[in-house]
Amino acid sequence: MNSGIGNATSLRSVGIKPVLDLPEVGQNLVDHPLGGGLFSVSGNGSYDKFNQDAVVREQELEQWNGTGSGPLVNTIADHLVFARLPRNDSIFQSTPDPAAGPNTPHFELLVVNGLPFGQLPSTGNFLSMTTVVVQPTSRGSVTLNSSDPFAAPLVDPALLATEFDRVVMRTALKRALEFVSTSPWSGYIIGPIAGLENAKTDAEMDTYLSGMSQTIFHPVGTARMTAKDAKDGVVDPDLRVKGIIGLRVVDASVFSFIPSAHPQAAVYVFAERASDLIKAAH
Repeated sequence: MNSGIGNATSLRSVGIKPVLDLPEVGQNLVDHPLGGGLFSVSGNGSYDKFNQDAVVREQELEQWNGTGSGPLVNTIADHLVFARLPRNDSIFQSTPDPAAGPNTPHFELLVVNGLPFGQLPSTGNFLSMTTVVVQPTSRGSVTLNSSDPFAAPLVDPALLATEFDRVVMRTALKRALEFVSTSPWSGYIIGPIAGLENAKTDAEMDTYLSGMSQTIFHPVGTARMTAKDAKDGVVDPDLRVKGIIGLRVVDASVFSFIPSAHPQAAVYVFAERASDLIKAAH
């Protein structure tokens, strides 16, 4: 857009001379919304002490640097769960299932041995059952705020903008609450925190989730790929920008839909394919 490729009207409005009128540049932004349930727990086995205590943090860093062992060998999320809405969920009466197939997940749960976001209390141990909508129907945008190429753009992630996404996130939270209420967690889970303890109804859960949801940093779609002869989209299947010669886009912005999973593997596959296309053309 800074180079003059995008919605001509929008570009002129910020003082940029259009080179190519391509209205979908910056549109169709899709990301995985992240929310979840936060819980206070007993014991001292979470990684929260690393963030709360500078002495502990120094000791664990020294252990990692010295022997490659200790708490820092672990990841932030120990276990992942992928699941679907029930086939008879009432949301499908108004919204077609956006998932790629009958077994493709709608949401993900990440079990985190600590508090990865939000304001960490100075004491205590915590567990996060992070919830993610992995096949969202909401679409946001990226637009320019000025002609200054160093100015931050206007990013509207539109997280949880559709009823489908809100239903999926709420269902994921309910499944997380059901999971931690089972007997193996008895004596470990003290109780929900950060407002979740007051979220009893669907409306209260939606309010809670809207206040704490954020990105999981998987944005795609703002240079959407479409068929060669299609009038919409930004690039063709050879990744060439439509309407201009000698310009390709090789990143996840060309994805028309976000994968129902962490997109890293899909990006690797796509990048290898892009490499083959470019080598074949030159």
